[in-house]
Amino acid sequence: MATRAYIRRKPLDPEFTRERARKARAAQLSVEHYVQKIAESRSELTDEHIARLRSLLVPAGGATE
Repeated sequence: MATRAYIRRKPLDPEFTRERARKARAAQLSVEHYVQKIAESRSELTDEHIARLRSLLVPAGGATE
């Protein structure tokens, strides 16, 4: 069995790394991310959770469809 040689990678540019981390964190804090997480865990939502989400998602005018 052949062993794979360890190849040392060149360190990434600190500015590039910082920018990549900033973008990743911004994506984690986006509304889309939270909606996706709620959708993924919909089987775990209780009636209380659903009622709370409904109250948060009512349009500003208070009208419901």
